[in-house]
Amino acid sequence: MHYKTKIIIVLFLIIGTVSNFSYSQERLQPGRIYNPGEEINAPMIGLTAIIPQGWAGYLPTDTEMLMLANMENSEGTIYALPFDDTMDDIKERLSLNIKFEVENGIELAAKGDPFMRGEVLALEMMVKNSTNNLLGYAEAKCADYGWCIVYLMITPEYMYEESKKTLIQFMDNSRLGEPSLGSLYANFDWSEKLKNKYITTYISNPYVKVKDQVWLCADGTFKSKLQQKNIGNLSKKQRGNGSGTWEVKGIGPIGELTLHFKKAEPLNVELELKDDRLFINGHRFYVMEHNCK
Repeated sequence: MHYKTKIIIVLFLIIGTVSNFSYSQERLQPGRIYNPGEEINAPMIGLTAIIPQGWAGYLPTDTEMLMLANMENSEGTIYALPFDDTMDDIKERLSLNIKFEVENGIELAAKGDPFMRGEVLALEMMVKNSTNNLLGYAEAKCADYGWCIVYLMITPEYMYEESKKTLIQFMDNSRLGEPSLGSLYANFDWSEKLKNKYITTYISNPYVKVKDQVWLCADGTFKSKLQQKNIGNLSKKQRGNGSGTWEVKGIGPIGELTLHFKKAEPLNVELELKDDRLFINGHRFYVMEHNCK
Protein backbone atom coordinates (compact mmCIF):
# COMPACT_ATOMS: atom_id res chain seq x y z
CA MET A 1 0.00 0.00 0.00
CA HIS A 2 1.38 3.42 -0.95
CA TYR A 3 1.07 6.08 1.73
CA LYS A 4 0.99 9.73 0.74
CA THR A 5 1.96 12.41 3.20
CA LYS A 6 -1.30 13.92 4.28
CA ILE A 7 -3.29 14.89 7.30
CA ILE A 8 -6.86 13.66 7.12
CA ILE A 9 -9.21 15.40 9.49
CA VAL A 10 -12.29 13.26 9.99
CA LEU A 11 -15.00 15.84 10.37
CA PHE A 12 -17.99 13.53 10.52
CA LEU A 13 -19.34 15.69 13.35
CA ILE A 14 -18.34 18.95 11.68
CA ILE A 15 -18.86 18.87 7.94
CA GLY A 16 -21.44 17.15 5.72
CA THR A 17 -21.20 16.24 2.07
CA VAL A 18 -23.16 19.08 0.46
CA SER A 19 -20.51 19.61 -2.19
CA ASN A 20 -19.33 23.11 -3.06
CA PHE A 21 -21.70 24.94 -0.70
CA SER A 22 -19.57 27.46 1.22
CA TYR A 23 -21.40 28.64 4.34
CA SER A 24 -19.06 31.40 5.40
CA GLN A 25 -15.49 32.43 4.85
CA GLU A 26 -14.49 30.92 8.18
CA ARG A 27 -15.78 27.38 7.61
CA LEU A 28 -13.89 24.59 5.91
CA GLN A 29 -15.08 24.44 2.32
CA PRO A 30 -15.10 21.46 -0.08
CA GLY A 31 -12.90 21.80 -3.15
CA ARG A 32 -10.74 24.59 -1.78
CA ILE A 33 -6.97 24.32 -1.28
CA TYR A 34 -5.63 25.60 2.05
CA ASN A 35 -2.08 26.95 1.90
CA PRO A 36 0.68 26.83 4.54
CA GLY A 37 0.04 29.32 7.33
CA GLU A 38 -3.67 29.62 6.50
CA GLU A 39 -6.17 29.39 9.34
CA ILE A 40 -9.00 26.84 9.17
CA ASN A 41 -12.12 26.74 11.33
CA ALA A 42 -14.66 24.11 12.36
CA PRO A 43 -17.09 26.14 14.50
CA MET A 44 -19.37 23.24 15.47
CA ILE A 45 -16.65 22.00 17.83
CA GLY A 46 -14.90 25.34 18.26
CA LEU A 47 -11.73 24.20 16.47
CA THR A 48 -9.30 26.69 14.92
CA ALA A 49 -6.02 25.46 13.42
CA ILE A 50 -3.18 26.68 11.18
CA ILE A 51 -1.87 24.70 8.21
CA PRO A 52 1.82 23.81 8.91
CA GLN A 53 4.56 25.28 6.75
CA GLY A 54 5.46 23.02 3.84
CA TRP A 55 1.99 21.47 3.79
CA ALA A 56 -1.20 22.16 1.82
CA GLY A 57 -4.76 21.19 2.70
CA TYR A 58 -7.71 20.06 0.60
CA LEU A 59 -11.24 18.96 1.49
CA PRO A 60 -12.47 16.54 -1.23
CA THR A 61 -16.07 17.06 -2.29
CA ASP A 62 -17.03 13.39 -1.96
CA THR A 63 -15.82 12.86 1.59
CA GLU A 64 -15.89 14.38 5.04
CA MET A 65 -12.12 14.48 5.46
CA LEU A 66 -9.62 17.31 5.21
CA MET A 67 -6.35 16.24 3.60
CA LEU A 68 -3.03 18.01 4.22
CA ALA A 69 -0.22 16.92 1.91
CA ASN A 70 3.48 17.50 2.47
CA MET A 71 4.65 19.54 -0.51
CA GLU A 72 8.02 17.76 -0.78
CA ASN A 73 7.62 14.27 0.66
CA SER A 74 5.27 11.57 -0.59
CA GLU A 75 4.61 9.26 2.36
CA GLY A 76 2.98 9.32 5.79
CA THR A 77 -0.52 9.85 7.17
CA ILE A 78 -2.03 11.65 10.16
CA TYR A 79 -5.69 11.51 11.15
CA ALA A 80 -7.42 13.97 13.46
CA LEU A 81 -10.69 12.93 15.07
CA PRO A 82 -13.06 14.95 17.28
CA PHE A 83 -14.42 13.16 20.36
CA ASP A 84 -17.26 14.16 22.67
CA ASP A 85 -15.07 13.23 25.64
CA THR A 86 -12.87 14.45 28.47
CA MET A 87 -9.14 13.85 28.86
CA ASP A 88 -9.88 11.26 31.56
CA ASP A 89 -12.16 9.40 29.14
CA ILE A 90 -9.40 9.30 26.52
CA LYS A 91 -6.80 8.11 29.04
CA GLU A 92 -9.16 5.34 30.14
CA ARG A 93 -9.79 4.32 26.53
CA LEU A 94 -6.05 4.14 25.86
CA SER A 95 -5.38 2.20 29.07
CA LEU A 96 -7.86 -0.44 27.87
CA ASN A 97 -5.67 -0.85 24.76
CA ILE A 98 -8.52 0.03 22.43
CA LYS A 99 -7.41 -0.01 18.80
CA PHE A 100 -8.11 2.76 16.29
CA GLU A 101 -8.94 1.43 12.82
CA VAL A 102 -8.04 4.08 10.25
CA GLU A 103 -8.25 2.63 6.72
CA ASN A 104 -8.14 -0.65 4.82
CA GLY A 105 -7.92 -2.65 8.05
CA ILE A 106 -4.87 -0.72 9.28
CA GLU A 107 -5.00 -0.29 13.07
CA LEU A 108 -3.18 1.81 15.64
CA ALA A 109 -2.69 0.40 19.13
CA ALA A 110 -0.99 1.79 22.23
CA LYS A 111 2.73 1.13 22.69
CA GLY A 112 3.65 1.82 26.29
CA ASP A 113 1.93 4.29 28.59
CA PRO A 114 0.59 7.72 27.59
CA PHE A 115 2.44 10.77 28.89
CA MET A 116 1.69 14.48 29.13
CA ARG A 117 3.41 17.01 26.87
CA GLY A 118 2.32 20.08 28.76
CA GLU A 119 -1.50 20.05 28.48
CA VAL A 120 -1.41 17.60 25.58
CA LEU A 121 -1.65 13.83 26.03
CA ALA A 122 0.92 11.96 23.90
CA LEU A 123 1.40 8.28 23.11
CA GLU A 124 3.70 6.11 21.01
CA MET A 125 1.67 3.65 18.93
CA MET A 126 2.07 0.41 16.99
CA VAL A 127 0.73 -0.05 13.46
CA LYS A 128 -0.96 -3.38 12.84
CA ASN A 129 -2.19 -5.23 9.73
CA SER A 130 0.26 -3.58 7.37
CA THR A 131 2.96 -5.17 5.23
CA ASN A 132 5.01 -1.94 5.36
CA ASN A 133 7.43 -0.92 8.11
CA LEU A 134 5.30 1.79 9.72
CA LEU A 135 5.35 3.64 13.04
CA GLY A 136 2.57 5.42 14.91
CA TYR A 137 2.14 8.36 17.24
CA ALA A 138 -0.86 10.15 18.77
CA GLU A 139 -1.71 13.31 20.67
CA ALA A 140 -4.92 14.58 22.24
CA LYS A 141 -6.10 18.00 23.36
CA CYS A 142 -9.36 18.78 25.18
CA ALA A 143 -11.40 21.94 25.71
CA ASP A 144 -13.66 23.10 28.53
CA TYR A 145 -16.72 22.63 26.30
CA GLY A 146 -16.89 18.84 26.08
CA TRP A 147 -14.79 18.26 22.95
CA CYS A 148 -11.36 16.69 22.40
CA ILE A 149 -9.23 16.45 19.26
CA VAL A 150 -7.11 13.31 18.81
CA TYR A 151 -4.34 13.26 16.17
CA LEU A 152 -3.28 9.81 14.95
CA MET A 153 -0.14 9.47 12.83
CA ILE A 154 1.01 6.63 10.58
CA THR A 155 4.35 7.09 8.85
CA PRO A 156 7.25 5.09 7.42
CA GLU A 157 10.12 4.76 9.88
CA TYR A 158 12.53 6.94 7.89
CA MET A 159 10.27 10.01 8.11
CA TYR A 160 8.85 9.41 11.58
CA GLU A 161 10.61 12.34 13.28
CA GLU A 162 9.68 14.79 10.52
CA SER A 163 6.01 13.76 10.57
CA LYS A 164 5.95 13.83 14.37
CA LYS A 165 7.26 17.42 14.37
CA THR A 166 4.49 18.36 11.93
CA LEU A 167 1.83 16.75 14.11
CA ILE A 168 3.14 18.57 17.19
CA GLN A 169 3.23 21.88 15.31
CA PHE A 170 -0.32 21.37 14.05
CA MET A 171 -1.51 20.42 17.54
CA ASP A 172 0.18 23.40 19.18
CA ASN A 173 -1.38 25.74 16.61
CA SER A 174 -4.84 24.22 17.16
CA ARG A 175 -7.24 25.93 19.53
CA LEU A 176 -10.48 24.57 20.97
CA GLY A 177 -12.91 27.28 21.99
CA GLU A 178 -16.64 27.52 22.54
CA PRO A 179 -18.64 25.81 19.76
CA SER A 180 -20.85 28.05 17.69
CA LEU A 181 -24.04 26.76 16.08
CA GLY A 182 -26.65 29.48 15.91
CA SER A 183 -25.32 31.69 13.12
CA LEU A 184 -23.83 29.13 10.72
CA TYR A 185 -26.44 29.75 8.01
CA ALA A 186 -27.73 33.18 9.02
CA ASN A 187 -26.47 34.86 5.83
CA PHE A 188 -26.83 31.93 3.44
CA ASP A 189 -28.08 33.32 0.11
CA TRP A 190 -29.96 30.57 -1.74
CA SER A 191 -30.25 32.55 -4.98
CA GLU A 192 -26.45 32.82 -5.27
CA LYS A 193 -25.50 29.39 -3.94
CA LEU A 194 -27.81 27.46 -6.29
CA LYS A 195 -26.52 29.03 -9.50
CA ASN A 196 -24.85 26.49 -11.82
CA LYS A 197 -25.60 23.57 -9.50
CA TYR A 198 -26.61 19.98 -10.11
CA ILE A 199 -28.96 18.56 -7.45
CA THR A 200 -29.67 14.86 -7.10
CA THR A 201 -31.00 12.33 -4.60
CA TYR A 202 -27.77 10.31 -4.66
CA ILE A 203 -24.21 10.30 -6.03
CA SER A 204 -23.06 7.37 -8.24
CA ASN A 205 -25.08 4.58 -6.66
CA PRO A 206 -25.34 1.82 -9.25
CA TYR A 207 -27.99 0.02 -7.21
CA VAL A 208 -30.47 2.90 -7.31
CA LYS A 209 -32.31 3.07 -10.61
CA VAL A 210 -34.83 5.77 -9.68
CA LYS A 211 -33.62 9.26 -8.82
CA ASP A 212 -34.45 12.97 -9.07
CA GLN A 213 -32.07 15.31 -10.89
CA VAL A 214 -32.24 19.08 -11.44
CA TRP A 215 -29.71 21.28 -13.25
CA LEU A 216 -29.99 24.95 -12.18
CA CYS A 217 -28.25 27.45 -14.47
CA ALA A 218 -27.08 30.96 -13.58
CA ASP A 219 -29.25 32.48 -16.35
CA GLY A 220 -32.39 31.34 -14.51
CA THR A 221 -33.16 28.28 -16.64
CA PHE A 222 -33.26 24.66 -15.55
CA LYS A 223 -33.48 21.12 -16.85
CA SER A 224 -34.83 18.20 -14.84
CA LYS A 225 -35.27 14.43 -14.77
CA LEU A 226 -37.77 13.67 -12.02
CA GLN A 227 -38.82 10.09 -11.34
CA GLN A 228 -39.91 9.83 -7.72
CA LYS A 229 -41.63 11.90 -5.04
CA ASN A 230 -38.65 12.87 -2.85
CA ILE A 231 -38.56 16.31 -4.46
CA GLY A 232 -42.29 16.80 -4.02
CA ASN A 233 -45.71 15.55 -5.08
CA LEU A 234 -45.12 15.32 -8.82
CA SER A 235 -47.84 15.46 -11.42
CA LYS A 236 -47.68 13.30 -14.53
CA LYS A 237 -46.46 16.25 -16.63
CA GLN A 238 -43.70 17.11 -14.14
CA ARG A 239 -42.19 13.62 -14.25
CA GLY A 240 -39.50 12.64 -16.74
CA ASN A 241 -37.53 15.22 -18.72
CA GLY A 242 -38.49 18.85 -18.10
CA SER A 243 -37.20 22.38 -18.54
CA GLY A 244 -38.13 25.96 -17.81
CA THR A 245 -37.07 28.73 -15.44
CA TRP A 246 -36.35 28.66 -11.72
CA GLU A 247 -36.39 31.07 -8.81
CA VAL A 248 -35.56 30.72 -5.16
CA LYS A 249 -36.46 32.81 -2.13
CA GLY A 250 -34.83 32.98 1.27
CA ILE A 251 -31.80 34.09 3.25
CA GLY A 252 -30.75 31.72 6.01
CA PRO A 253 -31.20 27.99 6.64
CA ILE A 254 -34.68 27.81 5.03
CA GLY A 255 -35.50 28.62 1.42
CA GLU A 256 -38.13 27.94 -1.22
CA LEU A 257 -37.36 26.80 -4.77
CA THR A 258 -39.90 27.14 -7.58
CA LEU A 259 -39.49 25.34 -10.90
CA HIS A 260 -41.59 26.99 -13.64
CA PHE A 261 -42.01 24.22 -16.22
CA LYS A 262 -42.60 25.05 -19.87
CA LYS A 263 -45.20 22.30 -20.21
CA ALA A 264 -46.42 21.77 -16.66
CA GLU A 265 -47.61 23.63 -13.61
CA PRO A 266 -44.95 25.15 -11.27
CA LEU A 267 -43.37 22.98 -8.59
CA ASN A 268 -42.66 24.55 -5.17
CA VAL A 269 -40.29 22.79 -2.77
CA GLU A 270 -38.89 23.68 0.66
CA LEU A 271 -35.10 23.82 1.04
CA GLU A 272 -33.34 23.38 4.37
CA LEU A 273 -29.71 23.27 5.52
CA LYS A 274 -29.28 21.01 8.51
CA ASP A 275 -25.94 19.72 9.85
CA ASP A 276 -24.33 21.03 6.64
CA ARG A 277 -26.60 18.87 4.49
CA LEU A 278 -29.26 19.89 1.99
CA PHE A 279 -32.80 18.63 2.48
CA ILE A 280 -35.67 19.16 0.03
CA ASN A 281 -39.11 18.58 1.52
CA GLY A 282 -37.35 16.65 4.30
CA HIS A 283 -35.37 14.33 1.98
CA ARG A 284 -31.56 14.38 1.68
CA PHE A 285 -30.14 15.72 -1.61
CA TYR A 286 -26.60 16.23 -2.88
CA VAL A 287 -25.25 19.31 -4.63
CA MET A 288 -22.41 19.56 -7.18
CA GLU A 289 -21.00 22.24 -9.44
CA HIS A 290 -22.41 22.28 -12.97
CA ASN A 291 -21.17 24.45 -15.82
CA CYS A 292 -24.27 25.33 -17.80
CA LYS A 293 -23.55 25.91 -21.49
